[in-house]
Amino acid sequence: MNKKILVYSIFDDEFGPMPALYLPSDENEELIMNLAVQSLTASFFGDYERHHEGKAIIALSITDLVMFIYYFVIPSVQSRGGTRPAAISILVDKKDEKLLYDNSSYLENRIKQILPVLRNQDPSASTVELMRLFQDIKKIDQQIGLTLPDILSLKSLQRIIKEDNLAKLLHCLICNLPIVIVGKDLKSIMTICNSLSPLIPHKVLIIEVMGKDTKTIPAFDILAVEEKEWQDQPNLFESLMKLPLYHIDDGKFRNLEVAGDFIFTQTLLKRIKKMKLESEVNTFVRISILKMIKKGEQLEEILEKTEDKIDLEVILEQLNIQKKFFETLLLLLGPKRLTLHEKIDTKENRLKRFLSTDG
Repeated sequence: MNKKILVYSIFDDEFGPMPALYLPSDENEELIMNLAVQSLTASFFGDYERHHEGKAIIALSITDLVMFIYYFVIPSVQSRGGTRPAAISILVDKKDEKLLYDNSSYLENRIKQILPVLRNQDPSASTVELMRLFQDIKKIDQQIGLTLPDILSLKSLQRIIKEDNLAKLLHCLICNLPIVIVGKDLKSIMTICNSLSPLIPHKVLIIEVMGKDTKTIPAFDILAVEEKEWQDQPNLFESLMKLPLYHIDDGKFRNLEVAGDFIFTQTLLKRIKKMKLESEVNTFVRISILKMIKKGEQLEEILEKTEDKIDLEVILEQLNIQKKFFETLLLLLGPKRLTLHEKIDTKENRLKRFLSTDG
């Protein structure tokens, strides 16, 4: 594979242009520092406005690379004007320059998808988004200048997958429940898998394909299996029979007893129906999921700190969340939820204790 580099640069008030993150992580540090400087100095001239944003492709004199830059500003309470310059730079070998021009629109739209997370300035979420972006960049086909495989918008997914099933798919991915998708057309399954991936803001999805030569089942978030292989190798797939299983051809989900309810994702999909712009839809979905992840972390912190039982109503008020979404939050706690759930008290439990006492 030919060289590809991603650099996320931010203008530091004290040190000037600095690389906040770069991939591959073992790239030459002196080169990365020079790239951060060139990215920001080439994009911002003197004073800049709050909404300063755009893209450029430049050839570099310091090395035999060509750089695609998407520049923008992020909030900063310390900086003059309340913002600071930032840029995402994607670099390829000079001989692959056409690759950046052919995929300029794709790269711009793909970066715009993650800007809300970068502007939210959560280091862990930003790192996951940039790692996923780098994985997508590495998939750009160098011969025909197209991204493989095709990625559908959420609106398009809603047209080919029943809304209830789409809510179940999103729910399982958010709650870290591995999913098996079985179907006759492996390409269609992979299109769905790769279309779901950009909607999940808090982790890089592991998408694996089981072929006829595969002898062991790898770790996965989504496992794509061709129907014929599923039927021909029952012993290999026996260990998966208790996992959420989606048969794409008959549109049926199985083994969802472990998944809880889907009220959060069902509500999410209903709310986007009136939205027209894909960018608006993607941003809303990703930020909504990210907020739930944050609330799950806050719930874990609340329950771990308390030694006594705590009223559910108090928790809901502290998290500013509706009761109907609480089961999703519990699932986000992972294995810890079994012990932490014992610390939650409810009106129903208090009534049962009262009625069970003598006198």
